[in-house]
Amino acid sequence: MTDALILLVDDTESNLELLEMIFEGERAKTLRAAGGEKALELAKKHGAGIDLIITDIRMPYMDGIQLTGKLRELLGHQTPIMLLTAERKTDEQLSAGLQAGANDYLIKPINEVELLARSGSLVRLKRVFDENMELQRSLELKVIERTIEVEMSRDATMFALAKQAEFRDPETGSHLERIREYVRLLAAQMQKTGPYQSRIDHTFVMNIYKASPLHDIGKVGIPDRILLKPGRLDPDEFEIMKQHAAFGGRTLHEAEERLLAPNQLLTMAKEIAFCHHEKWDGSGYPGGIKGEEIPLPARIMALADVYDALTSKRVYKSAMSHEETHAIIAKGKGTHFDPVVIDAYESLIVEFVRIRDSFKDAG
Repeated sequence: MTDALILLVDDTESNLELLEMIFEGERAKTLRAAGGEKALELAKKHGAGIDLIITDIRMPYMDGIQLTGKLRELLGHQTPIMLLTAERKTDEQLSAGLQAGANDYLIKPINEVELLARSGSLVRLKRVFDENMELQRSLELKVIERTIEVEMSRDATMFALAKQAEFRDPETGSHLERIREYVRLLAAQMQKTGPYQSRIDHTFVMNIYKASPLHDIGKVGIPDRILLKPGRLDPDEFEIMKQHAAFGGRTLHEAEERLLAPNQLLTMAKEIAFCHHEKWDGSGYPGGIKGEEIPLPARIMALADVYDALTSKRVYKSAMSHEETHAIIAKGKGTHFDPVVIDAYESLIVEFVRIRDSFKDAG
């Protein structure tokens, strides 16, 4: 029991001195408490550093059984407790002590050999428990570190995949960087105020930031003659271009089905890819769904995507000013866009302009 820290509790000074002498002969360290209140004070101070608590049962004000219950509330079950009693007919009393959380008991007068043997076993048990807890903490830390690495790798892969689709369209520039900032702002604002607060938490905000770059992943299935056409698309070409939403949604749905467990991020990315061109009044594509039928992440994405498209330059058009863009978006409240998303956007106009200016395309 070398260097073990043992808390001794007894209202009789001579009993404390005897116990202290026995344990110091084994090179253990001791703490002395002449009653329950002092014992709790020392237990609170030293916490899990105490390797064993030995307490008499019969004490005034707070007996050993009551003390054991309070110690368990304070320290949990990591620190072993031994009860001492001078009474031999104590089955009911000892049963109550064990139910309160004691690990062992001895009947006075103390047999030194038996005391040291039982105490040694309890101290070894405590140290094994401590080692297991430390190992568990170490493993948990490694799992957390590995999880962070995997998530960072996944996020980087998702963004790289989205960039691959974007690279086929050289006009999109910093579109993905702006888009994910716009949707993050909108989601965070809607988390703070409005009717969707209960549906938007921190995880939702982070997921929409990460998932939004995949909104146009389906464009990899659009022929170059249409995707790269230096001008407006004719009606037939536009019908083909519209298929990118279904292509992207199906691709991400297939990826989702390959997973062994549900994945909120991939589910959100799928919903955005499928539905970000749907409109609040049902006039959008590919499904013509409306209102609450449209997943909330896609409703947020719809506004961000339109804002970025209108304020960006294309071969066939100049970039609109923020004022022109705002007028078009405001007109779409309740028809193109969810009114709640519009309300959030209108409280973030300064931030939208800042993001647009921070990620301006070259030229």
